[in-house]
Parts: sequence; structure tokens; C-alpha cells
Amino acid sequence: MTATGYVSTTGDARKVDVAGDTMTGELVLPDSSPDTALAAASKGYVDTVAAAKAAGAASSTDNALARFDGTTGKVLQNCTVIVGDDGSVTITGNLTDAGDFLIRDSHDAPTKAYRFRSSGGALDTEFGGSDWYFSNFPAADFSGTQRTYMRWENGAAAIHMVAELQCKADVFGARVHSIDGAGNKLGFHGADPVAKQTVSGSRDGNAALASLITALATLDLITDGTSA
Repeated sequence: MTATGYVSTTGDARKVDVAGDTMTGELVLPDSSPDTALAAASKGYVDTVAAAKAAGAASSTDNALARFDGTTGKVLQNCTVIVGDDGSVTITGNLTDAGDFLIRDSHDAPTKAYRFRSSGGALDTEFGGSDWYFSNFPAADFSGTQRTYMRWENGAAAIHMVAELQCKADVFGARVHSIDGAGNKLGFHGADPVAKQTVSGSRDGNAALASLITALATLDLITDGTSA
């Protein structure tokens, strides 16, 4: 460093006047950590600190999580996972979990929860603290009329069905047997579900037997091959 405009009585050009002087060249500082808030920092110290920091992308999506780019741990990139100000998380793509998936109504004092557990001997779907309802909405945003088809009762071995339960050879095949709880009807062997049948006629003759045969055939529990 050379001081311009300063006349040293000793001829030392490294000194700079407090006011009105000009420096040319580089100012060399000790390559050590600054000790006070206003202390000058050397280039070596600044380079060391900057090298340990992660560098971000030129732009990012608001509220997006930052992801590491590469394996250095010092380069960040944008992400499609968004964390809202209300704590909601929006994920684009698949959610992969290596453990149990737990959903509760509270982190601190939960009163009801359900989980999908893979840590046991099998794949378990479990719930506790409240009934579990299975419902359907006509739209993907859960708008429209809600239809509740099933309720798993909490604390009891009871499943409540409010729909026609169809037993089939495969999920898209023809109906084989039906239990229609909402309509209070039954159907077997492919027959349409019908209401409870009434058997009538005198038991002294064949009228009651004929009526019974007709009722069972209506349920499709038998094939009526009798003759009059």
C-alpha cells in the first residue's frame, strides 16, 4: 500500500493521513478472525466463512422447501413441496414413508387418530378414540352431497353398512349376491335384491308349500322345478 498526499517525517509511505489522503494498492490485514463488531475482516477470513455457507438458486417459489443440489451440502435448489403459513403442506408427486403413517387431531393432546402401520407383522389399518366413517363426494374438492356408506364403531366389534353390498367374482364382474341395507333387500345368485318375502296359504294343503317355493325362487335361493 502506498499513501499519497502524506509527507512522513520518517519517509514511511505506508501511512495514511486521517483526512484528505488517498491509498493505492492493497491493504494487508492479519489473516485472523475479527474480534469486535466493527473490526475489519481479511479476505482469507471472508473466503473461509463463505465457503462453509450454502448457496441458493437464482430464484425460488414462495413457501417452498429448499433441497440440496448434489452431495456437497452447500448448494440449494427449488422444490415443489409447499408449506403454507397455516402449516398446510402441498406435495406434488408421491409421498413415500418408510414407517407408520399417523394422523391425529392434535399433536399435544389427541382425542382421536388413525394410522396405517407397516411396523407390525402385517399391514394394519387402525383407529382409536372415535368412529371411522367412509364417505364419498361427487367432486374431487369434496363439494356436493356427502354419501356415507360405512361406519366402523369405536369400542365395539360392529361395522354399519348403508349401501348395497355386492359380492362378485371380481371387482368389475357381474353381481352374484347382494345385501341392500338401505333398501332392506336381499338378492342371491345374480337376482336383483328384493324385499322380505311372505309365504301364504293353508298348511293343510299344497297352497303354503307352493307359496314357499315361489318365495325361495324369488330370492333365487332355489330353482323351482316342481309341477302342479
